[in-house]
Amino acid sequence: MQDDTKIIVQVDKTVVKVKGLEVKGLNIQQLEEIIIDKLKSVIRIIGVTGNSIEMDVYGVEEEDILREEDGLIKAIALAEGITITDLSALSSVKKIQSVDINSIPEYIEGGCKGERWQKR
Repeated sequence: MQDDTKIIVQVDKTVVKVKGLEVKGLNIQQLEEIIIDKLKSVIRIIGVTGNSIEMDVYGVEEEDILREEDGLIKAIALAEGITITDLSALSSVKKIQSVDINSIPEYIEGGCKGERWQKR
């Protein structure tokens, strides 16, 4: 790596899951643009099913996302291929945990990668 090389990252990632949607033919790029405009933050859609959307949100606190729940759900409904139902709600808003590089739980060959983090 050169001495003048810089790595720029977004930190403080929160995972948001919205349920109670009807998703058909989703335009993910359009949805990301709409939510970025609403939250004024970088987001990335990480999962979509027929009735929910999961996304990473960077630099916005959990409380702020929860406070904007109604507006966020209405913004999501602006994207092509999504309709909201009466059951639409944020089903989870959770800050990703931080871990020191020297205290990463050991991975057991053939074990579940997710379980090692749940034991913390």
